[in-house]
Amino acid sequence: MKVLAIGASRNIGSATSLNLLRQGHRVAFVLRNPSTFVDNAEIKPFIESGFVQLIKGDALDVNSLRAAWIEAGSSGGPVDVAIFSVGGGAGQRPFALKGVVLDPPNLCTTALLNTFSSYPHDSSSTSQPRFVIITSNGVTKETHAALPVWPMYAMLEGPHADKIDMEKIVHHSAGWTSPWVEDGPKEKILQAGWESNMPDRGWLKHVSIVRPAVLTNGKMKGKYRVGEKPCGAFTISRLDVAHFIANDVIPNWADTTGEPYH
Repeated sequence: MKVLAIGASRNIGSATSLNLLRQGHRVAFVLRNPSTFVDNAEIKPFIESGFVQLIKGDALDVNSLRAAWIEAGSSGGPVDVAIFSVGGGAGQRPFALKGVVLDPPNLCTTALLNTFSSYPHDSSSTSQPRFVIITSNGVTKETHAALPVWPMYAMLEGPHADKIDMEKIVHHSAGWTSPWVEDGPKEKILQAGWESNMPDRGWLKHVSIVRPAVLTNGKMKGKYRVGEKPCGAFTISRLDVAHFIANDVIPNWADTTGEPYH
């Protein structure tokens, strides 16, 4: 299986990719700085064996991603799975009185718009890769209301506004018939008319959204609760989210219902 990893220089994306590499799959990483992994003790053996492809690219540059799709498909066969895990990593996001601030505030939405619009849409739907999109459990009103985590989510209003509009992009692209519900933060990221730069509604045929709870840097336990509705878990380690994606979401794709994983 060939995997394209966007936003995977660290955290969930990196850990998911490492899980998949250990399973014998190939991973093409899109990185602003490909040298990031050159001295990485865990990734380096897979680079040397040819299982890792390092592609210089920037998710905020649509032309860069367009070239990345082409390069990824030119070596080792077409892309079977695309993992999108762009986000402000732990310790990488500035803090203000209103909470955590992304720089730029539209980081995730812009990167996802570029990822979708740069995909070679002349490909048939049967050859379209499976997209795994990582957002957040805090994008819905019911998760904001859950105690004791609502103060944490209140401090994440800016990043969650970005994640909510990411899901709006997925909703449009997948052509889901359920109405889009605006029940998250008041701040909006997407500009009016954003759909005009996108392919036709419903072009996206294979997609799963993963909404983790508040993320920690804890060890992988390999045990976690998952459901189509919030399951009452307040935190989860990034390593466990990565384990879930690599060992459950992707291998059991035929069982997906289209509902987000919480």
